[in-house]
Amino acid sequence: MTGAFTIVTDCAAHADGIAAVTRAAFEKEYGSGDGEVAVVAGLRSDGDVIVELAALEGGAVVGHAMFSRATVVPATLRVAAIGPVCARIDRQKSGIGSALIREGLARCKALGFEAAVLLGDPDYYKKFGFTREAARGFECEYSGEHFQALELTGGALAGGRWRLTYPAAFAGV
Repeated sequence: MTGAFTIVTDCAAHADGIAAVTRAAFEKEYGSGDGEVAVVAGLRSDGDVIVELAALEGGAVVGHAMFSRATVVPATLRVAAIGPVCARIDRQKSGIGSALIREGLARCKALGFEAAVLLGDPDYYKKFGFTREAARGFECEYSGEHFQALELTGGALAGGRWRLTYPAAFAGV
């Protein structure tokens, strides 16, 4: 139990609720959430999910976070791609997203992933340790001011250069 919600890994049982929360959260912020719902479904069907977590409150989905397998060349590093992450509109800014991210990062590290990447607001994600500077070793189609990285294993990104590719499910977003 984390606050008033519980984090679970049995996301298949909550797929409809996850889709509804994801669609609404991204629609509110960006005008549409259909792409993010498709990414979640695609990551599942393609077998690219590393960790998937849902936050439940009274049995209802109040948040969701997806961690998937990124590909790097040369293949000297295991990298998790974070996203989509969201909380139900009426529960945003209550710690749900932060709890899901922290739990997911811990699980990725326990599974042997050495780094994580994401696209997001640098001011928000810096509280987890993500930086644009850490992402400089990656060449990626999403490189830019919102592309950030975090070492899960100390020194994992030191001096390295990699071509990073997100899973195919991200292609249309």
